[in-house]
Amino acid sequence: MESFYLFLFALALGFLAAIPVGGSQIEIAKRALQGHRRAAAAVTLGSISSDIIYGFIALFGLVPFLELPGVMVGLSLVGAFILWGLAYSTIRQSRRPQELRLKKSTLNVKRWAYLTGFFLSISNPTMILSWLYGVALAKQLGLASPFLSGQKMFFIAGGVLGLACYQQLLATFIQRMKHFIPDNINGKIYYWLGIALLLLSFLFIYNAQRLFFAKQQANGAWGKTAVGIREK
Repeated sequence: MESFYLFLFALALGFLAAIPVGGSQIEIAKRALQGHRRAAAAVTLGSISSDIIYGFIALFGLVPFLELPGVMVGLSLVGAFILWGLAYSTIRQSRRPQELRLKKSTLNVKRWAYLTGFFLSISNPTMILSWLYGVALAKQLGLASPFLSGQKMFFIAGGVLGLACYQQLLATFIQRMKHFIPDNINGKIYYWLGIALLLLSFLFIYNAQRLFFAKQQANGAWGKTAVGIREK
């Protein structure tokens, strides 16, 4: 029964964690707005695939991988470049909104939609903090004591299901609303979605810069300590 409660807790956390606007949510909204429901689902599938990877890294003691020099900085920079490309593409598409509903539209290619969701999420290593905070909260509530391997699997499953539920509810809502949105308004929405992607890219750059200087300071402090030890 404890595992079931842990699953429900992780489900709620995953749902809430997915609410803040991110690259995946914007890409889902773009596809749902044009009626490409399966492509929107593919973005969700890509997003939860990377979320599962980070869940295993956080819960099964693989966090040191992200402490390797440059790993988190590199991933953040990759995320920024991906967002730049998506922002450029979205702003260009906003000039031809009538073409976005076509079946041949790149938005309707499920393979690219999956890769978009996957790389947008995997290039954001701060996602691992959500898992770690969730585990800490579960332990405080007595839902993960002890936190056995089977319970960790339940926690990961609940978290990714919560994320998927929110994203698909978002896709369903937007798809229902698209019938009331004319093409000229659709183009304006696309333009501002592109701007949102561009702004998100600067958050990735800020994160990369912050991590880089934190690493430099840590290395400097370690170097001074080592010098002091040798002098003694």
